[in-house]
Parts: sequence; structure tokens; C-alpha cells
Amino acid sequence: MFLVGIKWYGAREKTTKIDQNFYQIYTMRKLKYLQLLIVIVACQSSYTSAQTKPTGTVRGIDAYCKTIDAITENSNEPQMVFGDTSDSEDSNAKPNWQKFESSNALEKFREKSETYSIAYNWLKGGKIVASNFTNFSPSGDWTMYVYHYFREDGTLARVRSELRTFEGDYIVIQTRYFSRSGRQLSKTVKYLDLMTHKPKKATSMFNSSFSSSDYFKTTKKLPFAQLMEK
Repeated sequence: MFLVGIKWYGAREKTTKIDQNFYQIYTMRKLKYLQLLIVIVACQSSYTSAQTKPTGTVRGIDAYCKTIDAITENSNEPQMVFGDTSDSEDSNAKPNWQKFESSNALEKFREKSETYSIAYNWLKGGKIVASNFTNFSPSGDWTMYVYHYFREDGTLARVRSELRTFEGDYIVIQTRYFSRSGRQLSKTVKYLDLMTHKPKKATSMFNSSFSSSDYFKTTKKLPFAQLMEK
């Protein structure tokens, strides 16, 4: 009986050790699974955060705009070129936007007839994400650059305008940020000297309203939006 008892106890001891080993392996695997799950959730959270940042924060919008800058800077040619070909000498003339096959085609047109409003556009996924306007006067005493950054849903994320004028020799840089709903989140204005590019105080002689620029909160509101469908 004693030997039998010993054998039974030995078997029980072995069974207990097997159970302990199994439990340890099971626990380790479970911990690894939980760790993997945490990593997956963290990655998804990070991705979601990156996608939603352009909507609600200035920092997130700036990060998004850098990805658009990479598109425009690495492209030799804008994908869509438009110019306002209306008669600048006729004060009653309505804007007459025309689509050009390329920037070279636009330049050839300008050799015969000037266009004082030009828009260069870049696409991502078939949709405009950057629309850069150049507006200037026939006299050549001022030029206004307007850089639009659109989200892929067509809403304006950021717009930056830069006025260069001989009126007081100013450069006026304005930056605006917008939510997807079109609400302005932030605005900054910077005045620089036209010649030195150093900060310059806006005097009472400078007409600040002159520095305001037209911008478009959605791609559908661009003045040549109908031409994009052709």
C-alpha cells in the first residue's frame, strides 16, 4: 500500500508540475497577446489622432500642410493651371477664367494678352489639395500671393497670403487656420519691410484694408470650379 501510495503521489506530483508548466505557458502567451493587443490599439489611436488633428488644432493643420508642401515642391509642373482672361481695362468686366494645358501654355498666352489673376493647382487622389493664386495690378505696384491648403474632403485647412506693395514698402503676411466646418481657429499677421524683409510696424499711412485677400473655404467655391469638371 505504501509503494502504491508513493507511486500515486509521484504521479500526482508529476501531474501537478505539468499543470504548473501549462499554466505558466498559458499565462505567458496570454500576456504576449495582451501586449500585442495594446500595441495594435495604440497604433490605431495614433493613426486616428493623426487623421483628426488637421480638423481641430493649429499644430495638426501645420503638420498636414507640410505633406501638401512636399507634393508641390516635388512636382515640376502644377496639375491644373487657370487664368482670369477678362479685360483689365474694363472696370465692368466680369472674371473670365480659362483653363490652360500647362504653365508654358499660359505663358504663351500672356505674351499676347496679360492675365492678372493666375491659379496653380496640385491634386492628391484626383482632388485639389493646393491652389496657389498670384494676383497683381497692371501698374505693377503690388502683388498678392494666396496659398490655399485644402483637405481631401475639399474644406480649407489653412490659407496664407503675402502682399508685396510699394505703398509704404510693405510685405504683409497673413495666415488663417480653419476647422472642417469653416470656423476660423487662428489668425496671424506679420508686417515686414519690402527691401530688408525685417519686421516693420504698420503706420497710419498704410491702408490695412488693402492687405486683405480673397480666399475660398472650399474647392467648390474656387472661381474656376466649373472648369475643373470639364
